Amino acid sequence: MKDVEIEKSNTDELIEIVGRESLDADKEADAASVQEDEVTALTNAAKKEKAEADQELSEAVPAMERAQAAVDCLEVKAIQELKSLATPPAACLDVTKAVLILKNGEKRNFAWNNATKMMNVPKKFLEEIQTFDKDNIEEWRLDALKPILELPHFT
Repeated sequence: MKDVEIEKSNTDELIEIVGRESLDADKEADAASVQEDEVTALTNAAKKEKAEADQELSEAVPAMERAQAAVDCLEVKAIQELKSLATPPAACLDVTKAVLILKNGEKRNFAWNNATKMMNVPKKFLEEIQTFDKDNIEEWRLDALKPILELPHFT
């Protein structure tokens, strides 16, 4: 009988240990479940952000291609003629404003005389425009361009 009592006591201790470990495992499972929910939420948010970025990129690529084509057709002679104008058309001022923002990071001085200074050496100006790093434009510059890009004549 003593052996049965000892075995019963050992069994009770094991049941108690298993019960505690089971509770610990349940707590860890609950914590893992919470963490899984957080990871799922972060993953879904990242997927949504990526989809939005892909949409913006798909809209921007054709505009960048058109801009590249416009730059490729520019000639030094055309830049010389443009900068020689005393009073350029409003559309030209919009274009030079956009270039001042993109190329020079200008925030305030969009006056014609500032634009002509930018084009002072037409060949150099043209080379700078053609080699402009279109893949690394600061966000504030893109934001500053939005009102210009929405103008009906700015195509």
